[in-house]
Amino acid sequence: MDYINTTLLLSQGKSWIQNENSEKFSEVYSCKNPNDVVSEFLFLISNLYSSQENFEKSNFYLNLSNFLNPKFVFNLSLVVENQYLNKEYKKTKKTLKKFKKEDHFYYWYRVKKEAKIIAKKRNKKESLNYIKAEFDKISQPNDKIIFDIANFYKNSEEYKKAIKYYSKLLNNLNYNFEIKSDLLYRRGGSYERIGEYEKADEDLLHALSIDPENAYILNYLAYSWLERVYKINEAIEMLEKAYSIKSNDPYIIDSIGWAYYLIDDYLKAEEFLKRAVELMPNDPIVNDHYGDILWKLDRKIQARYFWGNVLEMDDAEEEMLEIINNKMIEGLKSS
Repeated sequence: MDYINTTLLLSQGKSWIQNENSEKFSEVYSCKNPNDVVSEFLFLISNLYSSQENFEKSNFYLNLSNFLNPKFVFNLSLVVENQYLNKEYKKTKKTLKKFKKEDHFYYWYRVKKEAKIIAKKRNKKESLNYIKAEFDKISQPNDKIIFDIANFYKNSEEYKKAIKYYSKLLNNLNYNFEIKSDLLYRRGGSYERIGEYEKADEDLLHALSIDPENAYILNYLAYSWLERVYKINEAIEMLEKAYSIKSNDPYIIDSIGWAYYLIDDYLKAEEFLKRAVELMPNDPIVNDHYGDILWKLDRKIQARYFWGNVLEMDDAEEEMLEIINNKMIEGLKSS
């Protein structure tokens, strides 16, 4: 049964039905009970406010919802999200304990959130070790859990292990086009990160053949080609298409600006990169790119200003910092 694209509550409901445990519904909710019905309506309002990051109002309606139907513990997933986004990690962990092992999807949700808290408070390695240990305890993980563990490996830069699990999912021929395209995109991105460019291009082009209007796949493949100085003109065409679909996406704006830089159209490149910096002022790659373009336009003081910004950013990689230090001293030509 396909769980990858299904919401948490719906996945758990499907699982209950599949395992002939549908009485769980009646234990927590009844459409004949007006309090339960109103509770769910208030829960929807709470979700709306949470999506707008208005946590005070979200929590207000959520408390009302829980008061009317305290049996429906699964609504506490929204409490968890609000607490986590507010960095109230101790409270988050306490709320997560409401989700028990017998409700597999909610328990796995608990494990994932606990792993993210470990990453925030300690480091990514401990986070990955924790979720891997929990994953290994599951004798027959469903597709959603396999998908999640693949994403954890990818986000932790364990790309070969991520590829293993994405490949396992891609062996399932029953997925709809949207899921298959997304899996190919994620596996292709993993291949790209370990330098297996032929396999990466094969996956990403296959993903595009399924979903040709996907701006993010277009952007990823095109930027990969730009970094390799490969098929620059085709990459620019893809980026222009991506930009026409998602004209306000800062990553796509950065990519198309960098593409014009590579063909020496610095004025057009500056137009895009200036906008990208305005949208993502704290992104090291965007600041680095903008500095390079300003240098080419003979605006060297400004170029060093944006390179200097990168040196102050916590998420800038060591290799980039070394390159930036050279640029600050010697300029772009010698870097």
